[in-house]
Amino acid sequence: MGKGQNEGGFSQEQLDMYKDCFKLMDINKDGTIDKNDLRGAFDNVGVLMTESELDGLLGEIGGACTYDNMVKMFQEKMAGDGNDSDDLIIQAFKAYDVEGKIDVKMFQHALKTWGDKMTQAEIDDVFGEFDIDEDYMVKSKEVLGLFVAQKEEEKKEEEKAPEPEAAPEEEDEGDAKKKKKKKKKAAK
Repeated sequence: MGKGQNEGGFSQEQLDMYKDCFKLMDINKDGTIDKNDLRGAFDNVGVLMTESELDGLLGEIGGACTYDNMVKMFQEKMAGDGNDSDDLIIQAFKAYDVEGKIDVKMFQHALKTWGDKMTQAEIDDVFGEFDIDEDYMVKSKEVLGLFVAQKEEEKKEEEKAPEPEAAPEEEDEGDAKKKKKKKKKAAK
C-alpha cells in the first residue's frame, strides 16, 4: 500500500475527489445515485446514455449506489486481474513511439483492428484531447498521460519551461582564420 493510502488502496485526496464527484452526480441530493441522477450527470457533459447502458452501470455497484458502495466497487475493480500494470501499458505504447512521438494514423488503425476494437466515434473522442502536429504525430507523453497516472515530480518537471541555450559567441574574422590555419597544419 502506498504512502498516504487507506486500507482500500486510495489516498485521502482520491477519496475526497470521489466524494466531490458523487455529490455532483447525486442531482436530487438524496445520498443515492439512481438512474435519473446518472442520466442527468451524463446529459450535463453532453453524453446521451440508453436505458440499458444506465442499467449496466448501476448494476456494477451491487446494491444501492451510495458513496460507500461506489468506492467499494472502485476498489474491487482496481484490485481485479482485468487491469494492466502501468509498466505493461508503457511497454505497449513504446511499440508506437518514434523519437517521443506517436504516428496518429498508425495508432488509430491499431485501435480499430486489434484487441478491444474501438469505433471511429470513440477514437475521434479520445484523439480530440491531443495536440496533433502537421505530420499527424502526437507526443507520446501526452497519450500515456491519459492511460497512466503521472507522478507529481514528473508533472512539475514538465511545467518548468526549458531554459533557452546560450547562443555561441560569434568569432571575429581574424580568430576564425587562425583556427582554419591550425586545422590545416594539424591535418598535414
